[in-house]
Amino acid sequence: MDLPDLIAEAVGKGDFLVSLHAFRRLRQRSIELWQIEAGVKQWQLEETRPNDLPNPSIVCKQALADGSEVTVVWAWVPEDNQALLVTVFFPD
Repeated sequence: MDLPDLIAEAVGKGDFLVSLHAFRRLRQRSIELWQIEAGVKQWQLEETRPNDLPNPSIVCKQALADGSEVTVVWAWVPEDNQALLVTVFFPD
């Protein structure tokens, strides 16, 4: 299974963590976590970063409930078999 599929499957099962950075960005930008979870089903993969440290990651575009687009960085934590929400931001 490739990296985006691993992350999507984990998020679909609710098996993911949220970094403190991502938690703060969600709060600053008034974005509810459920919107990010729901957006995984229709994300548009922008970049796969298999060699990112400390964990391989992906960058994708996702739509919020109101139609706004956000850029989301997800990582895969192999030792825990969990996805990690790294950050969320509105594109420039």
